[in-house]
Amino acid sequence: MGTDAWRNWRAQRDGHAESENVDEDVYSDRHFTGASRTHGPYGLSLVFGDVPDKHRTGMHLALKLHASIHADLVPDVVRDGELVPANSDSYHGGSHTDEIIAMASLALGVRLRIAGTSRFSGRHLADSTARPFYIEVPALTTPGRPGSEYIPATQRRETDVANLVKLDTFPELSEPDQIALVRAARAYAHGLWLSNEDPNQAWLQFVTAIEIAANHSQAVQASSIALVQELWPELWAALDGADDKVRSRVCKQAAPLARSTRKFIDFIATNAPGPPEPRPPYEHLDWNLMEEHARLIYGHRSRALHDGKPFPLPMLDRPTSLDGEATQEVPFGLNTGGMGGVWDASEAPMLLSTFEHIVRGSLLHWWENLSPAPSNQA
Repeated sequence: MGTDAWRNWRAQRDGHAESENVDEDVYSDRHFTGASRTHGPYGLSLVFGDVPDKHRTGMHLALKLHASIHADLVPDVVRDGELVPANSDSYHGGSHTDEIIAMASLALGVRLRIAGTSRFSGRHLADSTARPFYIEVPALTTPGRPGSEYIPATQRRETDVANLVKLDTFPELSEPDQIALVRAARAYAHGLWLSNEDPNQAWLQFVTAIEIAANHSQAVQASSIALVQELWPELWAALDGADDKVRSRVCKQAAPLARSTRKFIDFIATNAPGPPEPRPPYEHLDWNLMEEHARLIYGHRSRALHDGKPFPLPMLDRPTSLDGEATQEVPFGLNTGGMGGVWDASEAPMLLSTFEHIVRGSLLHWWENLSPAPSNQA
């Protein structure tokens, strides 16, 4: 089972007739340039408002996504009188158009989200036309406080839709690869959308995006004992004096978490981009310590999910612009206190905007290296 957009794109490529089509309203806090683009059964068109695009602020209707349907996107639940076996391998919680817009958000590095369907044709035969239905789509509001930007790069990146050529590789990917790509892109796009309203949730979504890609592509060969020794030294120290059988059993139980940590660290170390340019004259991240940064971040993520303890307060600060367009990369100061806690600088390696740069660059590099599907894959 591939994702809906992947199956629909491949059905159109294989000559299946259109059964219906829809138009989706796509919102963003950026304006876009370039001509209308078509990617398989999906077409993107720019929307121009009453005021010049460059003067728009906040979320607005920025693009129209036209989707032509060529595949049956509602899976059978009964076949030949029997219940179909359960299979949610390609489930990600969104529609086929959500998949396309999430990948577009990742490719461009800007906020994009579908607000709803504004027009649909209804089902029709290939050689007939039908009077379409039109739907009023409520506007999406701007997440967060006006003027508070936690990821300044989203306001500077190029928004020419011609740069979405990467989307054309999507139908050529294998079934497992495209499922992982869609899930990772959805997590990234969700984190980017929420970053100004809830930076902690953005951290969680960005880590999830990397974890999806890492679990899909990384294999860890180290033994459970070696993993615990390296990644969980406190547990290993607590086992000091225990016999070999006890240590082996405990390490085997702890290995899944240690293995996930190792995959996360290795993926970032392998795929992380270089530092953003321009860089600030001070308060910048030591790019040579990326593995240690990744280890700390994954630990914060685990505590946030399992203990309800958000990411450290200094990692949730809004960055300042230094030396022109250069953006602060790490929290200021040797330690930070507030909201019931005090954090040493060593506990807060970077700001959200820095991590977004690392996450997006890593995912794009991984996407670039995903293998095409065999030519006979259905």
